[in-house]
Amino acid sequence: MPKINVAIAHQLPPQDVVEKVKPALEKTVSDFQGHDFQIDWSGTSAKFQFKSMAFTITGAMQIDEKQVSVELDLPFAAMMFKEKAKKAIEKNITRALEA
Repeated sequence: MPKINVAIAHQLPPQDVVEKVKPALEKTVSDFQGHDFQIDWSGTSAKFQFKSMAFTITGAMQIDEKQVSVELDLPFAAMMFKEKAKKAIEKNITRALEA
């Protein structure tokens, strides 16, 4: 499966970042007409899954002292959305961190 990797720097306590990025991730799923969104948080790490346009998309997020890292696994049939998805993740998380 093709992967999308995004790393966004921050200067906040990791737990504050968790609270800011939760809605940003939900907005990104919504932007791609996603549904059946499931997320499992464990401290500052999360694994998630949703469906969009008949594709099942899985991913993980890790928040550490300096950055938010998001990894998304796209089905091969969704390759045409790779750059668009990457830009949307970067935009939504960056905006959430600036708020």
